This record gives sequence, C-alpha cells and structure tokens, in this order.
Amino acid sequence: MRVICGKRFRRVLLLLLVFQVPHLVSPSKLVKQTAFQGSGGQLAVLRSSYLPESQLGFQASNTARNLLQFAEQGQSQGQGASSSAQHVAAEQAASAASAAVQNAVTAGAVAAEAQPKDTSTNTLLPGIHQYQPSSMPFVSTDRLISAAVVQASQIMADTTAQHEGESQFDAWPLVNPLFQEALHECFGSSKLHRVCKYYNLLLWNGTLYYPTTDVGTLVSGPPRVPISWVSLSPFDKMEFGQDQWAEVVHPSDLPFNWETTPKLSMKEALFWKLTFQDNYGHLLGEHGPIIHNLMCSYLNRCSYTEEDLKDFHILLANDQEEEISVMPAASQEMFNCFCKRALMLHNDIFFKDHVVVVGTLLAGIGPTCRGYPWCRPQWGRSPMVGNMVTTWQERMLDCTGMPRNVIAPADTINVAVIDRHYSAGRSFLNLPDVISHLQARFPGTLNITVDKLEGKSLRQQAALYYNASIVIQTHGAALGNVIFLPRGAVVIDIVPENNEDKSPWVVYMCADFKPLFISPIVIPPQKTVLQMAKVRRTKEWAMLTPYWRQRILREGVCPEDADLDWQMDAYAACNFQWFLKSGNLVLDFTQVGDALQTGVTHVRGVHDRMLDYVHKSYEFDLTAAVV
Repeated sequence: MRVICGKRFRRVLLLLLVFQVPHLVSPSKLVKQTAFQGSGGQLAVLRSSYLPESQLGFQASNTARNLLQFAEQGQSQGQGASSSAQHVAAEQAASAASAAVQNAVTAGAVAAEAQPKDTSTNTLLPGIHQYQPSSMPFVSTDRLISAAVVQASQIMADTTAQHEGESQFDAWPLVNPLFQEALHECFGSSKLHRVCKYYNLLLWNGTLYYPTTDVGTLVSGPPRVPISWVSLSPFDKMEFGQDQWAEVVHPSDLPFNWETTPKLSMKEALFWKLTFQDNYGHLLGEHGPIIHNLMCSYLNRCSYTEEDLKDFHILLANDQEEEISVMPAASQEMFNCFCKRALMLHNDIFFKDHVVVVGTLLAGIGPTCRGYPWCRPQWGRSPMVGNMVTTWQERMLDCTGMPRNVIAPADTINVAVIDRHYSAGRSFLNLPDVISHLQARFPGTLNITVDKLEGKSLRQQAALYYNASIVIQTHGAALGNVIFLPRGAVVIDIVPENNEDKSPWVVYMCADFKPLFISPIVIPPQKTVLQMAKVRRTKEWAMLTPYWRQRILREGVCPEDADLDWQMDAYAACNFQWFLKSGNLVLDFTQVGDALQTGVTHVRGVHDRMLDYVHKSYEFDLTAAVV
C-alpha cells in the first residue's frame, strides 16, 4: 500500500487502524462508530481510503474526522452508563458490531489494487501493522459493505429492543411496521409558496413512493412543491429546482414485497436539493437559514438542542455522491448544526435493497426564504421574518460554542481584515501599506488583525468574525460568515473592477438580517491586477482580438456581447472568470479609510444605519430588501 501523507490522510488511516484492532477501542466507541457509519451512509470512505493519494478525496478525510468525533461521544456515553444493564448492552453490541465493521474494512481492502506496505516504516501507531490487501480473498465489495451496515444496524436494533429505555445509542433501527397508506398536509395554496408534510412515504432504491388507494390521488398525485429556492428567474441559466420527485402508486403495485423486504426507519426528514455545493457563502448564507426557517416554522425544531437534533435527517434529492464531497469541510460542519445524521442521498448505497419507511417528510420552500435575488417580493418570495433570523443566529452560535447577544465592542474597535492567498485570487496586494495608513489615520483607535480563511473549520471562522467589530473583505464566500458578527457590527465588502453588480449581495444579506443590526459598507470597485498566467490559458482570451486585449489590460474594460462578432459569454469570461476569480486588488487608501471612518461611527452608535450610506453611494433598489 502506498504511504499516504498529510494530516488529512493520516486521520483516515488512523481510523482504519482502529477498526482493524478492536481491542484498542472501548466497546461503546465501536458501537457509536458503527451507528454513525450506518446513519451517514458513508462506508465508501473505507474503500476510498485504500486508493492512491490522488484519488483520496475531501469526503474521506472529513467523514473520518466526523467518525472520530462521534466515536468519542459514544465512549463518553458508555463510560457514563447509569446502570449495569446499559454497560452490558454496550459490551454485547460492540462485540458483534466490531465484527460487522470488519466486513466493511475487508471490502475496502479488496477493492484496492494496492501493493503490500513495508510496515517497518509505519510511524502512525508503534507496533501496529496496516492491512495487506494482496492477502485478501476476492469478494463483492458492495455486497460486503451493504451486509456490514445491515448487520450493524440489526445488532443495534436488537440491543435497543432488549434494553428498552436504557440504551442511549442513536442508531438506524430495523423495523417491521404495519403497512400504512401515505397521507399529506400542506400549508399555502400556490405551488411556489406551498410547503407539505408527507406521511408514511416509502424510499426504495432511490425512489420515493406515495402508496395510496385514494382514486383521486392516484390520478392527480399529491400536491407538488419545489425543493429549491433557485428558480428560473432572474437567471435563466440557473434552473436547479424540480418538483417531480415522488411516485404515486397503489399498494399492490409496489416494486417490492412488503412482508419480506427488510425495512429501515426514518422518523422525520427534510427533502432538500443542494445547489452551489462548492461555495461556502451560498451554503452558509442561503442553504443554512432556509433550512432553519423550514425546520423552525413547520417542525418546531428551532434550536441547537439534543431534542431538536434527535431523530431528524436531511434527505438529498441530488443523485451523485460527488455533489456532497465537493462541499468545503466547514460547510459540511454546518449541517451538523441541524442534525446528528450525515447528509443522505435518496439513492445512497446504505439504502440498497431496503425499504426506508419515512414517518414525516417535509418538502417545499415556503413564502419566505433567504437568498439574493430569489427571495425578494419581485420574484415571488420575501425575506425571513425577524424571529427566524434571530433563532438562526442563536442556533449557529450555540453550535460553534459562541455566547449569544454580544454587542460589537465600541471602545477599541476590533478590525478583522480577511485576506486571500495570491494564487486563489482577490488578495490585497498592498495590504501592509494600507494597514500602516489606517493605523496612522486612527491612532490608538483600531486593533487590526489580518487572517485568511482557507483551511479553517466552521468554529474557527465563527470565532474570527464573532470577535470583530468591523470586517474588511473581498466579495466572495466569506459573506456566509456575516451571521457570526456581533450585534451592531459592520462588514466592508470590496469588489474588483467590472464587478460592481456584486455589491448588492452584501446589502441584501444585511437587510435580510436586519434584526441583528449588522450594516454593510461598499466602496467603488478597486483596481485589479489580472493573473495573466491563468487568463492566457482560457480559450476566450485566445479568441479575443488584439484591440480588446489591449483595452482589458490598459483600461480594465470588459467587452459586451454586442462588441464581439463571435459567440462568447463576455460577462462570464471577462467580468467573472478573469477579474473576479483571477485578479488581485490594489486598495485605494482614501476610500478604505473613509469606509472605516463610517464604520467606526456606526459601531459607536452615533447615528443612522449604513444602508442609507450605501443607498446614497450606489442607487440600488433597497425597497424590497427591507420589507
């Protein structure tokens, strides 16, 4: 086996070694690991951990980290068992569950065509040897993994049944319920605003079935709802929503035998469509508050408490596991603030050849949501109401361990400057000079810190913003962290040349979060230096005439589609890809200083909100933002 280096990959290997040497781990810890693997449907991590480093993805390392975290919680529960019966139950379940996990590990080892590793070089755990995949017999990987999950789940269910009221383990129960027809209740009349609760749906091999004998429902189907707030307008190239996601069927026409097919139970779930998966700002700034809005409004799950997290799942309408794995690690952590379970695809391998009985499935977006430009009255929806905003912030602060209701410090102003790596684009090229200028302009007033967000966990990013009175950052995914700012704080959002249309995003976000008294300040687009090594590699640059190349480099002007005599999306290439994604900024001392002066005035509570300032500087239509 190849040696996989780096902290991220060592975590995965350490986890596998723990699985392979059960006597090193407490029984309760193994039970919790097994339960979490089942609930998360992420046993594929065991297979991918044996692949070459180039194929070992983000998801494997992040899943391993989550497994270790939940295993530690399980160990604490086992050690704190209040009765001998609980302890015995943990011991029995662990003994059998560890054997089930071995099946999965074996499957993972066989799945890789790896060479034996010289164990003398193993420095992870002294005296512990890694698996030798070449010595494993050939078996069906998917069959073993599926069997391991079912076996572990069955063990957990049996143990829970034997010690009812005593076991504290959170597992996927195998059930054998009486058949019940599906029902529904909906809130709202129009499909756009409708939210529905569906009861007793059956998930089988990736398809949700609505079993009923009602003739009217069989003909017309149950009410349909959208499962994404991203709609056809105003961006006609962004159609991610779908509403044909459940099949109505007569019980006699179900594609499986109800009596003999093994069943899993999902007590309560939200059916959700992931969009912008690779963008932390959209996930934390839009997905998160909308999910909270739905959970709180329709399921009364409004807080980050044990009771609100219990027995809740987020079931994804997405089809590919890669749609989860591309999410930044900090974004994946955000979903832990809603439920203990990992995100599950509707066609997850964990469900293979099992019927999942979904007790309550919530679907829809509703009349209010958080997102620009879609959640605006002119596009059919309005921003979230005030108590949804405050409880959303409370959930995230509780989840990341930050105290609630803190006011931005006003004596010594803490200014957090969020920079980026040069190669990533949107870095501040003259930042040291800018800071020297600001310190000279505001002597003894500002406490300026500079930091980068790359590689930071959700909790680390939350702490950085939580302790700031003013944040200075380039426009981008960091906007998602606005929710962590203290009451009365200010965010100064800076955009590159040719991207002045990005400024409304921060304006509307702060307007949507009006109850938090967080104000935006935008300044004119800043001078941008293109990374020409990246730009020249694009096909659009090769297609430009010398005239437009010179104008772009000398004047910083992007062409319009009408200026070109060939097919090209000028905005996507020049404005977005080159100036936003592949450019670095030279800040104007005076403009940044003036914005900071306005921010200091606001934080100290002298007078008006920054929305007025933005409205006067740039004539954005804020009437919809403050509804």
